[in-house]
Amino acid sequence: RFNNFIAKKINLYDLPNSERKFHKFPTPLNGGIFYFLNLLLIFIFDIFFNDFKIISVFGFVNEVDAILTLFIIFSLLVLGIIDDKISLKPLNKSLVSMLIFFAFLSIRMDYQIAGLIFETTNFGLDLFGLSLIFTVLCFVTLQILLNMYDGINLQSALYYGVILIYLVFVNQNINFSIFCTLTLVYLAFFSIYNYRHKTFLGDNGVYIFSFILSLLIIKTYKNNYMNFFVEEIIVILFIPLIDMLRLFFTRLLRNNNPLNPDREHLHYILLNEFGLIKSNILLI
Repeated sequence: RFNNFIAKKINLYDLPNSERKFHKFPTPLNGGIFYFLNLLLIFIFDIFFNDFKIISVFGFVNEVDAILTLFIIFSLLVLGIIDDKISLKPLNKSLVSMLIFFAFLSIRMDYQIAGLIFETTNFGLDLFGLSLIFTVLCFVTLQILLNMYDGINLQSALYYGVILIYLVFVNQNINFSIFCTLTLVYLAFFSIYNYRHKTFLGDNGVYIFSFILSLLIIKTYKNNYMNFFVEEIIVILFIPLIDMLRLFFTRLLRNNNPLNPDREHLHYILLNEFGLIKSNILLI
């Protein structure tokens, strides 16, 4: 009931159509809203009652850091809601996202990627003065990648869960594990409703999760530079990355906007061939 109440209040529904969407009825796009509320509760509890232990995974040392990050998350939530409601032009929303990430990374310089370390070639690349712009591009790229990857029920939730579990094993840190576990619990509940066509993640959810995953991946990369390398990041993002590149060049060859949606995504192809459950197993 609360799910529909929120959706009705702000008129946030994904409407079915014959071109790309398979659901039969208008479905609430509340995935990001409810995850933001979960994050807000975690932050409030940790700041006032737990001495920043859980959210220490983000490198917070005071309330200002926490409030800044919440403001950035809220900004992405609002951007996603607007995109869900009126379908912003791909270039426009990417530029707004870049400005949001630029503001965040200019203040939280500890998240700027200073260099790239490759294990297979035993090679390190120093980015020098390009670290800020490179990191901004990484954030935006992951946002676009995960937005294009999101398409069928359970797909994104299962994929985010796999990434979180992998990062937990790499970090071996109790507070990191607690935060990821809380997010996994949310994803489990979301998946139940998503499977039943009761709610979708929406752009608002993808934008928040892409930001959170960016933070967690960068922290893992920086804190585990001896056993977490660029190649591993590429591997965990391989399927959506390959699908994005394939769609990008295919659309260009057809003289279409490479960022405009269609039904040529890998998840649609697999869904038509194997059905929902088998498709999701193949996609993760």
